[in-house]
Amino acid sequence: MPRLDHVTIETRDAPRMISFLETLLGVKEGYRPPFASRGHWLYLDERPVIHLLLTSRGTDFPPGIFNHVAFSLYEFEPALERIKASGYRYEYNDIPDTDLGQIFVYGPERVKIELQYPRPT
Repeated sequence: MPRLDHVTIETRDAPRMISFLETLLGVKEGYRPPFASRGHWLYLDERPVIHLLLTSRGTDFPPGIFNHVAFSLYEFEPALERIKASGYRYEYNDIPDTDLGQIFVYGPERVKIELQYPRPT
């Protein structure tokens, strides 16, 4: 059965993008094979789920086919406090006809991350 293995994000500013994703998701930078291209692998639960590739693109990530990537969130309040403290723009909504909520966080270079969480009953 296929499953999502990882997401690759091209970035001009790896330290800023890594800091954003560490704050938001708790990822940790880890081993990356010695590819010819420059980049970083970020791990969650011992899996390299986000691959960053360094690019020399002159502008922010253009809006287009890729809109966002979503992660499940289990501890809403601590995550919301981290998001608020980060200073990044965010919005949250309820997902209609479900017990889920979602927070969209807008990070560096127009990267948008969705965090889904079970709404309190």
